[in-house]
Amino acid sequence: MKIKICGMKYQQNINDVSCLPIDYMGFIFYKASPRFVGELDKNILKNIPPHIQTVAVFVNSSLEEICSIVSKYQFNLVQLHGNETVQDCKYLFEQNINVIKAFSIDANTSFLTTENYTPYCKYFLFDTATKLFGGSGVQFNWNLLENYVYDTPFFLSGGISLENIEEALKINHPKLFGFDINSKIEDSAALKNIATTKQLIQKIKTNDNI
Repeated sequence: MKIKICGMKYQQNINDVSCLPIDYMGFIFYKASPRFVGELDKNILKNIPPHIQTVAVFVNSSLEEICSIVSKYQFNLVQLHGNETVQDCKYLFEQNINVIKAFSIDANTSFLTTENYTPYCKYFLFDTATKLFGGSGVQFNWNLLENYVYDTPFFLSGGISLENIEEALKINHPKLFGFDINSKIEDSAALKNIATTKQLIQKIKTNDNI
């Protein structure tokens, strides 16, 4: 199971998390977020081990801004966490940019909305529907995932923590690709608690080896 730690911001914290056995690291470029990364030092990203894929997270940004930031920092993927259209994803796909498209999930969600995105997205991300764009720390009803029947692999997000990871690990869906972990491992916004993060990763890795 892949592990994505999102909402990174502080240099030492980035360095510390980079030493853990994770697969993806996310940086948020949404100014209204308390985890908005601002102006990154390129050297920080260069020091992230190459096996960790870096992800730039956007919410309703212009395609020009997205392409500019990807080019500037050489991100491996972008995550679109707003109301981005199929055409937006198609454009980025045509620029050879790998896309993770996030969808907000609640009891009224129809996974049919994901179908047209499928040709242009490497992964989907299913997060809890809230008034915020991610980072709510709220879990949705994971039984709803049974309604997802398409081929694009997905990350599960929304309040994943030490308290519910064992429940998450019981999800038996063939397209569950990884866990997106953020606010529940923080001491404060964007500052990950390394001990908590290690414990959570260990539980996931132990399950993988069973």
